[in-house]
Amino acid sequence: MEEVNPSHSITGKTLAQDVYNEKGLLLLPAGAVLHQSDIRLLCAHQVERVYVAKDGDLPDPPSPLLHWNEVEAAREYMEAVKQTEELFIRIATGSIPPLHQFNHVFYPLLDEILQRCGVQRFIYVKEGTAQYTYRHSLHVGILAALIGKLMGHTQENIVLLGQAGLLHDVGKMLIPKEILLKPERLTDEEYEVMKQHARLGEHLLRQMEGADELIALCALLHHERLDGSGYPEGRTQEHIPIECQIVSVADVFDAICTDRVYRKGTSPFEAASVLQNLAYSGKLNAQVVTRFIHYVVMLYVGAEAYLNSGDRVEVIMIHTDEPLRPLVRRRGEYLDLRQHRSLHIQSIIG
Repeated sequence: MEEVNPSHSITGKTLAQDVYNEKGLLLLPAGAVLHQSDIRLLCAHQVERVYVAKDGDLPDPPSPLLHWNEVEAAREYMEAVKQTEELFIRIATGSIPPLHQFNHVFYPLLDEILQRCGVQRFIYVKEGTAQYTYRHSLHVGILAALIGKLMGHTQENIVLLGQAGLLHDVGKMLIPKEILLKPERLTDEEYEVMKQHARLGEHLLRQMEGADELIALCALLHHERLDGSGYPEGRTQEHIPIECQIVSVADVFDAICTDRVYRKGTSPFEAASVLQNLAYSGKLNAQVVTRFIHYVVMLYVGAEAYLNSGDRVEVIMIHTDEPLRPLVRRRGEYLDLRQHRSLHIQSIIG
């Protein structure tokens, strides 16, 4: 293999080693044949050197659908959803499993994603509302831990954030199913019942063997907002631990991206836009949101998408000043969405 600078001269070459960003998250796997969009992704992440294979010394190619090191992670994901459902159902029937049983289900998957896989590459591939509560819980655990890693938290705190995200909605197991699974929007009275899941979750987690005080607080406070407009206690920023603020960002993002019983999920770009607006209005932590948004949108350099106009485009470059309004290519024409304010990315293809 040989060490080279990422440039269009290596288009068509095969990576000999995995390529990671500065936070240790995988950008491209060994065995991937480099396309122009991959070169743009590497340049966007300021990767200065990569290793490519020489002729006659090629690694096995990745799967055409998922990179080779994501295939097993995808299987682990579906198995983790199943096992998470089983553990949550035990809570609904009056038995509270110890924290280590949730860790046994969750952490092999989390390690796979944080160390080897781009987080959106498969957790938002599965559509539909089946097992929403359990998929959402896994996603929020993964995203909260990811945000912790992006923000430079200690490994211990990253682990705690994963646990807190995984269990933030555990109180929903005590909400009547006719409300929890209602296929239409809740009435005001039903919504008041649903809001009780925050306090119920805190109560359950204070009884869970091995659960940290902060994990219980994240269940209680993940719907609080920095301006005091949240629930159940109407706390303001100084009274909401940063870990709870991180879980709130992960919770909002995934709730928008994932299909619900009463509405279809939307694209990560749309979800990032909602997060940005909530940060601007003083409801979510702007530092957390900004760091997370930049990571999310950078994953889609080289991806194809639809604009709200219906046009199919390729994402070419993410602007640091307005990451949600990238440079795109439409039928050979380049459009800077900062200059075309009526257009925005509506959905990502594939």
